[in-house]
Amino acid sequence: MKKYFITTTSLILLLFWPTLAQELTLTQGSASERLKSVSEERYLQELTTLGRNPDAQGFYIESLDGTTVLADHQSSVAFNPASVIKIATSFAALDKLGAEYHFETAFEADGAINLKTRTLDGDLVLQSMGDPLLGTADINRMVQQVVRAGVGRVTGSLVVTGPFTYAAYLTTADAVQRLETLLKIQGVRFGKPTKKAGGNGIVLTSHLSPSLRDIVKEQNARSVNQTAERLGEAIGGPKAVQDFLVRGVGIPQSDVYVGRTSGLDYNRITPRGTVQMLRHLVLWLNFKNMLPQDVLPIAGMDAGTLRGRFSTVDLRGSIIGKTGTLPATDGGVSALAGLMYTHDRGVLLFAIFNTQGNVTTFRRLQDSLLKDMIAECGGAELSASLRKSSN
Repeated sequence: MKKYFITTTSLILLLFWPTLAQELTLTQGSASERLKSVSEERYLQELTTLGRNPDAQGFYIESLDGTTVLADHQSSVAFNPASVIKIATSFAALDKLGAEYHFETAFEADGAINLKTRTLDGDLVLQSMGDPLLGTADINRMVQQVVRAGVGRVTGSLVVTGPFTYAAYLTTADAVQRLETLLKIQGVRFGKPTKKAGGNGIVLTSHLSPSLRDIVKEQNARSVNQTAERLGEAIGGPKAVQDFLVRGVGIPQSDVYVGRTSGLDYNRITPRGTVQMLRHLVLWLNFKNMLPQDVLPIAGMDAGTLRGRFSTVDLRGSIIGKTGTLPATDGGVSALAGLMYTHDRGVLLFAIFNTQGNVTTFRRLQDSLLKDMIAECGGAELSASLRKSSN
């Protein structure tokens, strides 16, 4: 990840409140002002009243410029973030590949095709970039086009380059095994075993994905586990995402563990580390002339898991973020992280992690905390782009 040494947040403020843009020093490591809010106290009290273990909950709310902490409870404890980890997967992929990156999948003939004998004298090469949206219909179509090109027998191997997944086959090994079966069903025979290597040839058929920015927006809005698993595979798996958070974002190694790039099963990150990730993401997007809503859903507006939350007229568009839900893991996990836009305090970054309880109850409490916080900060405010588009 490219390191950005920023001394002011004027560019960020220009994105959200053009009339309020001003020079604000971002002093890394300096002490932040700690405010005590009624919202925070009310939230903790309600958790206690409902019999929820305070040690199983964590949250952190901080101003975008990092100078003010508005809520903090166990922010340095690592919790299960569930699908909030999809933000990390998206960020790692965007940083590695670029927002306008398109995944291409192609079959190539590395050798001459004898149409009379329907023989490819050489290798059949699958050039794959790990398209996370590649489906069964796409693969079936491409295999059929290989056959129509005159390939029935291959003297060499099926050569697979790069990561390759499709449909429910979430790893390269599983996808390749299934592809071998599909080729066999279509009558294609190989003289040598399949191998994972480089290779080039004449393109027989290809498929191009939508842009990565569109892929991650849909993935995060609807929280599509399959897409996140396959996107993770395309960039190196869970370890690659974890390494990105540690080396690129600067989250301490002890504060994060990525076991699944979708957020399923066992993952860990602290609320403070999550806010740190969000701040870096905002900066990254800013340098790419993008906004958070380009890759994360807008509550109350975008279809998906946040469509029905913060949907009233006074709040719609004021929350941009990512949900996380695992009803059967860690006693019941519900998480919410992102940005909220307030009139008096500008953009606030937040991460709320709840475990050991009812998911529906946790969601209600999360919404109440953010609504109360927005009210304490002078009410909701839309980002400049949202305000313009709503006129």
